[in-house]
Amino acid sequence: MPQKRLTYFDTVKGIGIFLVLLGHFQGEWFFSLSPYVSPLCTWIFSFHMPLFFIVSGMLIHYRRDTEKDLKDLTSRRFYSIMIPYFWFSLIYLLIVLYALIRGSVTVHVLFEQIWYVLSMYGMNVLWFLPALFGGEILFLLIYKRFVKITPLIVLVLTGAATAANYALSSLSADVFPWKYLKEFGITLLRPVFVCVFIAVGFYIYKLFREREKYCLPELLAGLALMAVNIFVHPLNRAVDFRSLVQGNLAFYYIAAVTGSVGLILICKNLPAIRPVTFWGINSLIVMAVHNNETVLYLGMKLAMIINQYITRARGYVSYLVVTIVMVVYTTLMILLINRFFGFLVGKPSPFDRLLKKKKEA
Repeated sequence: MPQKRLTYFDTVKGIGIFLVLLGHFQGEWFFSLSPYVSPLCTWIFSFHMPLFFIVSGMLIHYRRDTEKDLKDLTSRRFYSIMIPYFWFSLIYLLIVLYALIRGSVTVHVLFEQIWYVLSMYGMNVLWFLPALFGGEILFLLIYKRFVKITPLIVLVLTGAATAANYALSSLSADVFPWKYLKEFGITLLRPVFVCVFIAVGFYIYKLFREREKYCLPELLAGLALMAVNIFVHPLNRAVDFRSLVQGNLAFYYIAAVTGSVGLILICKNLPAIRPVTFWGINSLIVMAVHNNETVLYLGMKLAMIINQYITRARGYVSYLVVTIVMVVYTTLMILLINRFFGFLVGKPSPFDRLLKKKKEA
C-alpha cells in the first residue's frame, strides 16, 4: 500500500527553493538596492542547503528506506538524481559551447566546465545533485551495516572530513594543479557533510508525530528554533556549502539545524499553499534552471525602467521586480519541462506516452 504524501515536506521544499533563488541574487548591483539584501543572503545561506538534506533524512525514515534493498534504492536514486544531473549538465555545456562559438568565453572555460561535470564537482548549482546522491547512499550504507552505532560513525566521519576540509582550505584555488586537487577533494567531502544532516533529519523525525490537526506547541517550537537561527547566524561569517566554507563550526551547525528544523515545524503546522507546494514538488527543476543570467539581466533592465517612475523605495521595488521575473520564468520552465521534456527529471516523455498508448491499444 503506497504511503500518504506528506504535503508539508513539499511546502518546506517550496519555501527552501525560493530561498535558494533569493540567495543567488548577489553582487554589487543587488547589494546596492538596500542595506538588507546582503544580510538576507547571509541568513539564507546559513541553513538553506542543510534544510534539503535534513528533509531527505526525514523522508528516508518516513519511507522506511533503511528496510529496503540497498542495491534497488541506489538504482532508483541514481535514476531520479544523477540522470537529471547528466542531462542538465549537458544543457549547461551546450550553452557554454554556444558562448565559445560567439567568442564570449575561451576554450579553457569549456574544458574547465567539462572537468566540473566529470569530476562531479558540478557546474554552477548542479553540485547539489551528486552531493545529495552520495550523502544518501553513504548514510544508508552506514545504517544498514552499523545500525546501533550509526550516529557515532557519522560523527567520526564528519570530524575526519572537517580536518580534511581545513587542510584543503590552505591550497591555492588559482594555481595548477592545486586548484583541481582542492575541487576534487571538496567533491569527495561534500557527501560526508550531507550525510551528517541526513542523519540529523533521520533521527529527529523519530520525535515527530504525524497528526491530522495542527499542533500549537510544535508551531511555537518552530518559531523558537527559527529565532535561535536568526540570533546565532550573524555570529558566524558568511558560509557556502558548495565550497565547504563553514566558518565557526559551532555557530554553523547550530544555525543550520535550528533554521532547518524550525522551518519544517512551522510548515508542518500551517495550511498548505498550492503554488508553494507546486514549487516544492518541482524543486529539482527549479534548482537546475533558476540561475539563468540572461533572464536575470532582463529582470534587472525591467527594474531599472520601473525605477524611472517610482520616487520612493526604489531599491525594494527593484528587488521585487527581479524576483517576480525570475519566479514567472522558473514556473514557466517547470510547466514546459513537465509537459514536453519530462525525461530530464526521470519522467516519461511524450514519445514514451505515445508508445505506451499504442501498446495498450
